[in-house]
Amino acid sequence: METNAERVYEDLVARGKQENTARQWRAFIRRFEACCGVRDAYEREDLIKFLALLRKEGMRQNTINTRLRALKLLCQIQNWEGGFPRLAMPKVRDSDINRPAFTREEVCSMIERAKQCCTARELGFLAFATVYGLRREEIGTLEVGDGVVKVNTAKDGAVTTHVVPDEIAGYMRGYRGCADVRYMTRVFTRVIGKTGLEIGGRYYGWHSIRRALATELLMRDVSLINILRFMRWSEASLRGEFGMLGIYARRNQAEIDACVFRVHPFLASWRNGGCNRGVRLSTIAGFGE
Repeated sequence: METNAERVYEDLVARGKQENTARQWRAFIRRFEACCGVRDAYEREDLIKFLALLRKEGMRQNTINTRLRALKLLCQIQNWEGGFPRLAMPKVRDSDINRPAFTREEVCSMIERAKQCCTARELGFLAFATVYGLRREEIGTLEVGDGVVKVNTAKDGAVTTHVVPDEIAGYMRGYRGCADVRYMTRVFTRVIGKTGLEIGGRYYGWHSIRRALATELLMRDVSLINILRFMRWSEASLRGEFGMLGIYARRNQAEIDACVFRVHPFLASWRNGGCNRGVRLSTIAGFGE
């Protein structure tokens, strides 16, 4: 019997959505099925039951709003009577969204401590996350090759092939992927616990490393177009920021990586224990410096 999760997955793939996105939505519908059963249609009471479970788990409102898109697609596929139920969800204000970011010193300290106490697999995850600023959905689905790593970019972005710098080449051997984002959250929690990093009561995650990297690259005068492409923001975001320049500007990912690696704030910690305090980025013609 085909489950609702598989129907959602196949619908997304058939319409050309990214494989990684289709897997994430399938996993979310599977959670919904585990809570409410596998049925031909659902009612408002089913959604309320599932939303109550998500809130008890601590899922934030903006995340819930994003995840509901998968249930709305299921509603369309199954043609629920009356359509998708009205839920009157609270509006999320920008000031209510918690976006904690690590400092450079905290990330460097995490790396140094992790090298002393974490497993090879945990170090592989952490190395890739700190070097490329990976999203949680991207960390477990990397394709590691000879001197390169392919990132299945989240949020419907294209696959990006990055150069692997010498500083983390040795940690590639410990990498073993896992597409379960909940598992990746548990890995982050374990790393924080082992390294003893004090994070207080705020909700930190892999994205906190991503924000720290973006901030540090801006402070090191890396061009914005290079940051956007290195960290795999969507082409729509790029065009919105730069207009036609985002379309016409020559893209060579290896050269973009080289520009970033020269001033990368965390690479030196993987090599010899010191934080790279950075020099100003040299100009490479054609990259908007």
